[in-house]
Amino acid sequence: MATELRRDRREKQKRQRQRQQQQRKRGSGGITNQLVVGAFVLGAIVLGFLGLRATGVFDPPAAALDLNSADYQVPTGTTIGTLQQIQAPEHIPVGQRGNYNTVPPTSGQHWIQTGVAPAPWGIKDANLPNEVTTHNLEHGGIVIAYNNLTSAETDQLKGIVRALMNGTYRKIILEPYPALTDAKVALTSWGWLLKLPSVDQIQVVQFTRAHYSDQQYAPEWNVS
Repeated sequence: MATELRRDRREKQKRQRQRQQQQRKRGSGGITNQLVVGAFVLGAIVLGFLGLRATGVFDPPAAALDLNSADYQVPTGTTIGTLQQIQAPEHIPVGQRGNYNTVPPTSGQHWIQTGVAPAPWGIKDANLPNEVTTHNLEHGGIVIAYNNLTSAETDQLKGIVRALMNGTYRKIILEPYPALTDAKVALTSWGWLLKLPSVDQIQVVQFTRAHYSDQQYAPEWNVS
């Protein structure tokens, strides 16, 4: 009789341990599932934010520019910017550094790789390699570099660029440029350079109008 009681107790304890193990497994599985769901939701939020950012939802709005205003017309005979010595549009292997005669470059060696060089047009949050943006210049685009601007000045410049790109002047790149030390804004086209001590809306627009897709200078001015 005593033996049967001991056996019953052992069986009961065994069943209790099994139930406890199952409960711990279910609890662990529940926590794991919660972590997976949480990670999924967080990932979806991050992707959604990045998608909205890519579309410019969080960027400064376009400036209110009337590009037909007399203020932005380039008077006949007026030179906007300084003509630089033009270097040959030589293609070099991706990863190889080019040699340039101006900072930022206005012509010369560049990479060629689909999706990399030339870069997609638009406002960039990080500096692109010179070898990339020089290819954009070859296509007749305008590359605008800036450094040491306040947040308000950066937003102002982005607003001007957005207004230009919403109109006729789609081929523009705006980028931060840490190597720019003798000015706060530098506008470049193939062969031309204009450096500014501050954000000057009139000169930014005039330079763009004067040198955008310039058939006289840009080797591939009609390439998008």
